[in-house]
Amino acid sequence: MISSLAVRVHQAVVEPILVRRLRRKRLATFGIEADSLEELPVEWHRPADCRPPCPLHTDKVPKLLRRYARVTGRRAQTGLTPMMIRIPDFADSATFDALLKQRSSRTLSKIRAAGRKGYRARQFMLASHVADMHAIRTSMAFRAAGPVFDRWFLKPEHIAAPATELLHVASPCCPMHWTIWWGLFAPEPGHAQNGIEVGERLVAYVKVMRIGDVVHYTEIMGHRDRLSDGVMALLHHEIVRWLIEAPEPAAQGVKVLLYGAAEHGGAGLLTWKKRAGFAPGRLRLAGLP
Repeated sequence: MISSLAVRVHQAVVEPILVRRLRRKRLATFGIEADSLEELPVEWHRPADCRPPCPLHTDKVPKLLRRYARVTGRRAQTGLTPMMIRIPDFADSATFDALLKQRSSRTLSKIRAAGRKGYRARQFMLASHVADMHAIRTSMAFRAAGPVFDRWFLKPEHIAAPATELLHVASPCCPMHWTIWWGLFAPEPGHAQNGIEVGERLVAYVKVMRIGDVVHYTEIMGHRDRLSDGVMALLHHEIVRWLIEAPEPAAQGVKVLLYGAAEHGGAGLLTWKKRAGFAPGRLRLAGLP
């Protein structure tokens, strides 16, 4: 409750100030100005593409788009500058790797080093890794985006009811509207969750949401003790590769991967996003001029 309240206050009071103070400087990091940002049209609901039972509520435009996209004749209501990766710009994973190499000579080497240490990325069911999730979310008091209130207030039971058996990853009901948990795992024979042996430890995760053409990172976090291993870079890289190669319906047809705004967090977070392939842009609801 406290964390949720803090987020609402931040969005209503702090974000407008950040937009005015930081936009020009943050965009200059990419060598662009606000007036030159290209606007990408996106759709959030095409009934013909949905599959029942779709979790989407169609009575109004989702909050995500109202925060980051132009849904009327005016700019997005927050004024935030979305940080995006345009998935169709990359013919294959090698093309994306070329961009990462252009942005930083060290990113790919960190990703490969993490892979050599045995870390593996995959989708997972939250209920199967509640204790590990709690350990990640309480491992630091401050992160790039600011204070972590979970450090003091989060309890394991606030995350989910832990599974009582091994759970297989379930495919989304609707390929166009879903929430999928992606995790990075370290092999650890004998490691258990709620008394169930899983043989691996969750060390980083991303809560990924899809709304039509847009896929969004709604939560992204790694355990403090593993960050120096490049776990976040590897996890992000594998998610982007999944979206580019689109081996299953849930990954097909995505236009953009969104991770917050240029005005969010400190300079370190912006640098991480840049090295991860994100760039500032604009979104608008398809059909608007």
